[in-house]
Amino acid sequence: MPTLDISCDDFVVADPAYVAERLGTDTLWREWWPELTLTPTERRGAKGVRWAVTGAAIGTAEWWLEPVRDGVVVHWYLRVDPARPVRGRALARLKERYVAAYRERIWRFKDAAEAGRAAGERRVQADPAIVSGEGSTPGAQELPGKTTGPANTHSSRPS
Repeated sequence: MPTLDISCDDFVVADPAYVAERLGTDTLWREWWPELTLTPTERRGAKGVRWAVTGAAIGTAEWWLEPVRDGVVVHWYLRVDPARPVRGRALARLKERYVAAYRERIWRFKDAAEAGRAAGERRVQADPAIVSGEGSTPGAQELPGKTTGPANTHSSRPS
């Protein structure tokens, strides 16, 4: 079992194909983790990528997408041993640093992908059939088609 076994799950209200395309670039992940060398071992298209990790840590990393309602859950895993021995509180700080760095980056991505959508609103042009309970009541209005990225550029968020 690796010394660091990290998993994070984040919901992004955006088309899963758009999220897969944006998160599927090797350059993005190398930007996010410059101290790690990520070598793809399995490309699963819209489902994600698995990497062998070397550099500051040795092990594996992956992300996979789970379509849910009008968005997608991004599951991220980092299972590594630091290249140099780290124990005790230093190991806990290293884990905290990896998690904080991931969260800051994925939330920035989430904010960009969800731009123009107020909290609690369904993604513009999302198929209501995939949103639990919506479209099942008489008179429910359906929106045709799906979007491939942030669909609405008009923000209703406070500035």
